[in-house]
Amino acid sequence: MPSALTMDSLLTEAMTWPLEDRLEAAERLVASVPSDAAIEEAQLEEVHQRIARDRSGETVRVPGPEALMQVRRAVLGGS
Repeated sequence: MPSALTMDSLLTEAMTWPLEDRLEAAERLVASVPSDAAIEEAQLEEVHQRIARDRSGETVRVPGPEALMQVRRAVLGGS
């Protein structure tokens, strides 16, 4: 009799799959989760607010390399 499939054994096996298969599995799992309209609406509103702040010049853009350096400093410490 085959042993029961556990979450850990499934994930261990899935991590050996080719990238495309892992991406498809992840997409199918995410699609299987019921959505919450209120959460999606709030997320969309946040996106619209951020776009508006960016277009108005309210936000300060930081180039990618500089942003990564700031994150590294914050996480790792240092000057």
